[in-house]
Amino acid sequence: MKLAHFSDVHVTRFPLAGGFALKRLAAVASYTLAGRGRHFEGSDERIAKLLAHVDAQQVDHALCTGDLTGVASDEELARAAELFGPRLEQPERHSVIPGNHDRYVDSARGAFERHFARLCEGARFPAVKALPGGVTLVLLDVARPTGLVDSSGLVGEAQRSALLSLLTDASLRQRFVVVALHYGLLRMNGQRDARSHGLRDDVELMHLLDRDDVTVDLVLHGHLHRPFTLRTKRRHVVNAGSATDLHLRCGYNVYDIDPGAHRVGVTRFTWSPGALDYQPDPSHPLNTTLVTR
Repeated sequence: MKLAHFSDVHVTRFPLAGGFALKRLAAVASYTLAGRGRHFEGSDERIAKLLAHVDAQQVDHALCTGDLTGVASDEELARAAELFGPRLEQPERHSVIPGNHDRYVDSARGAFERHFARLCEGARFPAVKALPGGVTLVLLDVARPTGLVDSSGLVGEAQRSALLSLLTDASLRQRFVVVALHYGLLRMNGQRDARSHGLRDDVELMHLLDRDDVTVDLVLHGHLHRPFTLRTKRRHVVNAGSATDLHLRCGYNVYDIDPGAHRVGVTRFTWSPGALDYQPDPSHPLNTTLVTR
């Protein structure tokens, strides 16, 4: 079974639409004066190339772990939906969860759901999808609107409780279980993220996922734009990084999953400025094989 995973594509539109908010105004300053906007210049074209390239890999399913937009404006979300096109009508082949930039401010509540709810089981989380070949995908929503200097996420007690019930169900024991969320459990160096940038209940979620009585093979996320893989006490975690950030070696992953052997091969594809397309990157450190149980 082949699963594509990309994240943090950031459709960006300025001047801002979707209602004034001080946090959006601060984002304009960051994107213009601080130069962050150059990272995502022409992102629409890369997103279109990305989606076409994923299709060409003939994957069984494609997962986006959030941050479709820059500031969750109506225009940005509508453009992201336009780029997905008919894929929005294929929940059996595509999944999308929100990132913090898709829930940027209070006035954006419900905007992500209007465009992408069908790809995440009606935006009722945790959402569960049975994929081909014995793979189960569990989607979490950890994004929320926050204050001016806060971009943290939260799983929340209710969602953690529901997740624990799901992952301890005996029906999953013979499945290959993938848990997907926007925020990472740890940074690349194995340390916790800053309180203002990471999950507020990261320790609680990590303890849950590392329990002996839960069934989890792989944890996938984005948010941190540099891709990496690491291991918690018991679980392999893969961050796809940003698929479109020109400041980095941006790209996406394809996982070749063997559910019976609980083995997954990771292949990295990166953006080539010369070819103006995504290409296999055989020298990338993310290319590896993970044994998950």
